Amino acid sequence: MKNTRILAATFAAALLLPGCTSTPKISALEAPAGAEDQLPADVTIWPDDEIPASSVRFLVEHNEVRYFGAKSTDGRRACVAVLPRDRQASWIAGCSDLRDDREVIHVSGTGVVETVLVSDGFDVDKLIGDGWKPIHKNIVIATP
Repeated sequence: MKNTRILAATFAAALLLPGCTSTPKISALEAPAGAEDQLPADVTIWPDDEIPASSVRFLVEHNEVRYFGAKSTDGRRACVAVLPRDRQASWIAGCSDLRDDREVIHVSGTGVVETVLVSDGFDVDKLIGDGWKPIHKNIVIATP
């Protein structure tokens, strides 16, 4: 009888665990929009019905490269765009689901530094140990 109760309690706890997890946040994407939060007029990255232009936020500029973030209407996906000020250089962008406290999206491309978008509170120590550099609380870049 005791084993049945323990088994039932363990099963009930296991069912409750998924409800305890919460979607990670990127608070910079929750800030009110400003003029700097718009992508250049000639750059269309995401379909507006998936990632609305109104969700784009300028995060940081580093070494003549601008980093933007965006999110889906339901808040379940986050995106990063890396746009060099030099219009001749390539830009990169990508999106991924916000599932847990880990790297949200990792993007790289020819002529653009590898970039990782991370959630608030993400422990960047391992990335730093591997030679990466945080340039914003949600942006980490590879160092040459």
